[in-house]
Amino acid sequence: MIRGLLKKFRKTKRRTQAQRMLTLRSAPVYYLPITKSGSTYLKNLFYYLDHLGEHASGIDIHSNSDDLVRAKTGDEEAIRQSSYAFAVVRDPVDRFLSLYFDKVYGDGPNNFPEIRSYLAEEIRLDLTPCITVEAHHENCIRLIDWLALNLSFNTDVPVNAHWRRQASRLKRVDTLNLTHLTLDGLDWQLALLLGEVVPNIKPAMAAVKSKNRTDKPFTRAQILDSALLEKIETVYSTDRKLYEQASRKWQPWLDYHPEAAEGETIRCFTATEHPINCVAISKIGRTYLRNLLYILEHGDEYHAPLKIHSKGVSSNSELTHTEAAKEVSFFVVRNPVDRFFSLYFDKIYDTGEHSFPWITKRLVEHRGFVHDANLTLEQHRANCLALLEYINRKFKTEALQDINSHWSPQVEMAKKAIRFGLQPLLLENLEEQLLIIADGHIEGLEKAIQALPHRNSSPKPFTIEEILTPDIARRISDLYSDDQALYERVKMAWDTTGQPPKL
Repeated sequence: MIRGLLKKFRKTKRRTQAQRMLTLRSAPVYYLPITKSGSTYLKNLFYYLDHLGEHASGIDIHSNSDDLVRAKTGDEEAIRQSSYAFAVVRDPVDRFLSLYFDKVYGDGPNNFPEIRSYLAEEIRLDLTPCITVEAHHENCIRLIDWLALNLSFNTDVPVNAHWRRQASRLKRVDTLNLTHLTLDGLDWQLALLLGEVVPNIKPAMAAVKSKNRTDKPFTRAQILDSALLEKIETVYSTDRKLYEQASRKWQPWLDYHPEAAEGETIRCFTATEHPINCVAISKIGRTYLRNLLYILEHGDEYHAPLKIHSKGVSSNSELTHTEAAKEVSFFVVRNPVDRFFSLYFDKIYDTGEHSFPWITKRLVEHRGFVHDANLTLEQHRANCLALLEYINRKFKTEALQDINSHWSPQVEMAKKAIRFGLQPLLLENLEEQLLIIADGHIEGLEKAIQALPHRNSSPKPFTIEEILTPDIARRISDLYSDDQALYERVKMAWDTTGQPPKL
């Protein structure tokens, strides 16, 4: 039996990093298959995208590898530079239970008959049909103990891809900089990742039916107890870290999926008689946008551009999802590092009439903030750390709706705009990108942009690059990680397609 298992699980020919990746004939997309992490479905999806039809042997597509396209040796740099190179990671507990029911206990056509017989004899697994939940629990205890030995190379059977750690598979392509998706979020994450380069991704995903899914007689909660859970988590501890890292990275996008309810509206700044609307977020070109819309509406610049936030100056509109989609409707996102330094210089360190002297006073009294002219570089760095500590405390002690909009996370203000389908633009390329999405439908827009050189920007004695230290960068990242994810998502789409992403 051992000889048969060795032959069954013999090592395949070693591939280069690129050759491990599947790709498409129809798009520059790259995927690293990881067994028991959605690979049957994804291989069938790749086949469908290239052939616009399902594979004849969908559930057995792993045995028809020649029907799929592999990247070539030498494609490593292209993969590294691609925004569409990914792998899918799975909750290691779910993956273990899938292995147990699908390959070991299950007696279907895609199980492992040799390993079933071996384990029944070697570790006394009970493979009797219709066993109790207690018997399944005991089987799982025995199996995970055996896997711990096998993965440490202390059994006679080679490690197999179906139970090899996901981290081990990913390590073999660790220089390719893959984006990690999660299997439980695949139905929405994949569309977000590939939507720009594969326009038909959503209907294709819905059309593919081949998924290697075995019915389980008992739920995860019924089979697991603390002892079994601890054993699985210990054996697959690196996989747990990978999965949680990927889950955290995608977490900010979870709130963006529900579309606006029927009859629900969003309040936007607009220009009367022009089909243009925007949600303007504090410290992300808000003053500039309101002045731009004012020029479009009135033909002349507002007499006091920096005071345009006065009540009644701007026109507003309440739009449904359908109404917003028919017009040029957008919002703007900004690199959170740039936004923080704009807050620091414009509202906290500056002494102009639009600054926040009461905040500055509090920082001076309680956090060692220095508010003098001609500060040194080190003093500005210390001031930034004091402001970050202040914001951190506000985040911990105030309700989200009570946090000052000038330092509130931009994602919180952008979520409704995203639900209503407003198009995201980058502040650093605002004028160019606004003209692209307007596509000639806003009469006088280019002229209005040329007539408005004003940006609400305070002078800076040092550049951001000079002030920014690794510690300051880390603290900004900790406070605004969701903002960073949103910004990178939008920037990636504009850089690669010249169009905004469909969030």
